[in-house]
Amino acid sequence: MYTTSNYLDESPYRTNQITCPFCGGGVRGAACGQCHAPMEVVQSIGGRPVPPRVVGVLGPSGVGKTVYLGILLDLLSHGVGSLHGVARGPFSLNLQRQVMFAMQQQRFPDKTPVEADRWQWVHCEVTTSQAKKGTTGFDLVTPDVAGEAVAAELESPGSHKTVRSIIARCSGLAVLIDTVGVIAEGQAQEFFAMSLISYLESLHQGRRGKVELPVALIFTKVDLCDEPIADADAFARSHAPALWRMCEAKLRHARFFCSSVAGSCGRIIDQDGGESLVPLRVEPKGVIEPFAWMAGLLR
Repeated sequence: MYTTSNYLDESPYRTNQITCPFCGGGVRGAACGQCHAPMEVVQSIGGRPVPPRVVGVLGPSGVGKTVYLGILLDLLSHGVGSLHGVARGPFSLNLQRQVMFAMQQQRFPDKTPVEADRWQWVHCEVTTSQAKKGTTGFDLVTPDVAGEAVAAELESPGSHKTVRSIIARCSGLAVLIDTVGVIAEGQAQEFFAMSLISYLESLHQGRRGKVELPVALIFTKVDLCDEPIADADAFARSHAPALWRMCEAKLRHARFFCSSVAGSCGRIIDQDGGESLVPLRVEPKGVIEPFAWMAGLLR
């Protein structure tokens, strides 16, 4: 039976209500009144025998986060290399099912709504067997956050409780960056990632001045680039030098990755001249690797 004890937050006991493990607010009814974490998520975290190490996934609007999360969950459920994931409840399967169904129909899933109470949450318990270190693991606990909400919190810290709580509670963070945007749209993607790192530093700065938790910076949609990217770190130094230097200066453990979920895409032009991408096949690359790297660095 779930009790008021929690693992991610040390808020005082609240009579007749459960304390939200993310923001410390009171949970009554279906969700937390402050950060909108559903009761299923709160109970799922509270049911763990040990404090879970939480990894979050964030990025700007249009970066492909929903697709990335869905494919990641699907790969983890089947097991890839040393990583194996188990959904902690039926609610954790909704996003995976939605994404895989859409991709099978050769379409990308709908855009994430801006309203926090409409976000889909996932809680996946990930285990990784390493010969020298025994068996370790972490929890992927995150809502499918709208990029607009992240941008709003970065611009006005404290304005979006859910985003702030995720960043404050995480033991590791995956930052998604749109590769096409980096190449074609100037520095908007770079500035967003830099703002997110600065925000992370304000909440997690270590004793020696650097953020200790691991941060994976993932260039998405590399399948849409005209030329393949062989070295993610070299690509970052060349196309996002300010971001690369910030990571060197502020993060103890940072690494760049390249990822894609579609082996190839087609373009459909509607009667008004608008273009939309169509995934022709599902061929994920570089989706699991960032989390395999983070697994050995989580505390």
